[in-house]
Amino acid sequence: MSATVTKKLWFGHLYLGIAISLPLLIIAASGTVLGFYDDLRYAALPYRLATPVYQSQDASALADAIRRHYPRHRLEVLFLQTAPERSARARLAGPEPLLVFVHPGTADILAVKGTADLDWLDWLRELHRGSVLGLPGKIAASAAGLGTLLLWLMGLWLWCRHTMTAKLHRRGASTYVKTIRIHRKAGLLLGGPITGLALLGALLNFAGPLMQWLDPPPAIVTPISTQQLMTLSLPRLVDAAVNGYHDSPLERIYFPATASQPWRFRFLDGSWGFVDGQNGTLLRLKTPSSHWTMLLYPLHSGKLPGIYGHWLLVLFGSALFFLVGSGLYHGWRIIKPR
Repeated sequence: MSATVTKKLWFGHLYLGIAISLPLLIIAASGTVLGFYDDLRYAALPYRLATPVYQSQDASALADAIRRHYPRHRLEVLFLQTAPERSARARLAGPEPLLVFVHPGTADILAVKGTADLDWLDWLRELHRGSVLGLPGKIAASAAGLGTLLLWLMGLWLWCRHTMTAKLHRRGASTYVKTIRIHRKAGLLLGGPITGLALLGALLNFAGPLMQWLDPPPAIVTPISTQQLMTLSLPRLVDAAVNGYHDSPLERIYFPATASQPWRFRFLDGSWGFVDGQNGTLLRLKTPSSHWTMLLYPLHSGKLPGIYGHWLLVLFGSALFFLVGSGLYHGWRIIKPR
């Protein structure tokens, strides 16, 4: 009975690996490149400035300059300068949604593009998430991530049984046996972290609804005015957010569309501050340690371990390539005579 179960698990491991091998390879390859997203994104104009700016204008001056240039658009998000060589930018809503690049020192408009015009790095990020195929693609990408958990669990069972390995030692060529031996050991040692990354990615694909359900942001229940979105100036609102959190610089500002929505301030370490635009009250502060959903992106992207975290993604991506390749080769050697 045990041998029968092991045989079924082996073929289940093989056929599941074949079924999800292509999406796993695409996700691994794109994820490895995206581990260097900041280095690639800010390598050229208009994201990178021709001359570094060490004294940036404040958020209010940048917002006013953008509104003067685009009075018929609504300012949605203002991305502040986070390094001297980086430009500021803004996402605008309107008849034609725009992404506007702003010089942080002079507030001049550097470049404009439509938010739907994806460059190769944007497209690669959408490919990694499966979003290029819409919701079905995101579901398929998340299902492939869940499939790695089943692969790893079945692989652990097969590793404990040793039945297939014993047969390979008797009939396999030495190079072939060594490859399978490395496959087993790599799956045992690195399969767990790879599975963890895949599960984090599966959850991160639907992080918005997940956070809305488990850790919803605060709302202004009774706004003072339904027409005027704020009674305080932007500098005072920024001060309210920054004074409430000193551990990381401010990275971006989300402007509310209605009076019942708070102002949202995102910090460089991924924390969020929610401020009432009517009275400047800090409604809530969400940090990476405040709820487990806040850790999904820092863990999956390798940002949590620090500046060398993206090299862990390279290691795990390379290991996944080897595991998929050697596993398919091993399966082909077994099922080909059949």
